[in-house]
Amino acid sequence: MPEFKFFLPAITALNSDQQLAYDPRTPMLITGGPGSGKTVVTIYRFLRTVLEQKNIMLFTYNRALIYSIKGTLKDRSEELFGDFDQQQVDQVVDNQLSTFYYWHYSNITYYNPQEAAEETKTNFESYAAEQGKFDELFFDEGQDLPRTVYQNAFILSEVVSVGADRAQNYKGHYTTDELEDVILEALKSQDPASDRQYLQLNYRNTKEIFEFAKEFMKSDPRVLRMNTDRLKSGNQPDIRLNLNQAQQLNTLLEIIQANANSNIGILVHSTEEITIIKTHLEQNGYSCAMNAPLARSFSYYYYGMSKIDEKAMQVRLSSPFITTFESCKGLEFDVVVLPFFERADVATNTLNKDGRPKATLNHYYVAITRAKTDFFVLCHQKPEVMAFYTPPAPDEDDDLPF
Repeated sequence: MPEFKFFLPAITALNSDQQLAYDPRTPMLITGGPGSGKTVVTIYRFLRTVLEQKNIMLFTYNRALIYSIKGTLKDRSEELFGDFDQQQVDQVVDNQLSTFYYWHYSNITYYNPQEAAEETKTNFESYAAEQGKFDELFFDEGQDLPRTVYQNAFILSEVVSVGADRAQNYKGHYTTDELEDVILEALKSQDPASDRQYLQLNYRNTKEIFEFAKEFMKSDPRVLRMNTDRLKSGNQPDIRLNLNQAQQLNTLLEIIQANANSNIGILVHSTEEITIIKTHLEQNGYSCAMNAPLARSFSYYYYGMSKIDEKAMQVRLSSPFITTFESCKGLEFDVVVLPFFERADVATNTLNKDGRPKATLNHYYVAITRAKTDFFVLCHQKPEVMAFYTPPAPDEDDDLPF
């Protein structure tokens, strides 16, 4: 199986909206839906400042995204880092990209997203007094951090850029409609030159995949308004019903074997489901070990996973990659599979320890839009969240004896 890397197009391929978000050197809020290029623009804004050898950081929320970005930057270092030698590249990749939580824990203290703005301010001031300010800060998946971070971000840096998508607002720090305005207001309150650029188009999905994803977002006018006429056509989503767990696992293995040269994302609700799939792959000769043959390797991620396996993932992130709906944001795969999807109705009606539903329709919208070319749903019975889906009528010729 191939190594999984973050897909970063050449900077010359940026479209006009992306270029408008990339060009300014002022603080910037970059918004847009899945596949619009928010992370791509953020990475190129980051790399531009890296090449000026300034003191900067790029933060995101989930570790899987950071690991995939780091892998891409190292793999394409000659192209992306100009005259930097390997030591300089390693310093950037190892020290200037991080999850915000890990950086805060390592440099200040454990970060509590519920803390008051005054506490955030005090913590940031303490860091700036001891370590100095950054020349620039970049936040990707900015909707995952509360407004108190952005209300105080300029304590840490002279210039702050944030990428955010209100459709991926899982953590409940904002109401959906207010998210972009609140973050922009926080930036403008500290630097009035802060601006916003909305990336309008989807450049990842086929028309068929995105139309299916939109069915989960009937309550979001912005998603419904998105025109799919310019999207390329491709395969219809492959929905397989009436499969028990063993049949789903065997079907999953067949999909992996049939797409041996593709990046495959396997997205599920829980760590329990990740473990079930991991065990099945291992029983069939696959491995997530660091020294596993590439053709039989895979990776997985969840918070609190085996440290040995996480270290192996940092060295080589392999496909298929198994993770939860919570952790797939920012990632992109050729093929996406949602097994055990009959559990969707339970997940959307069960609260986690934070009092939020374990899954929402937004989770499924985001998960589906990770797919570039092919998308599969495997389930025992069709869940209520897919009530819109009508299986195609069987071909009359299927009953013929020849």
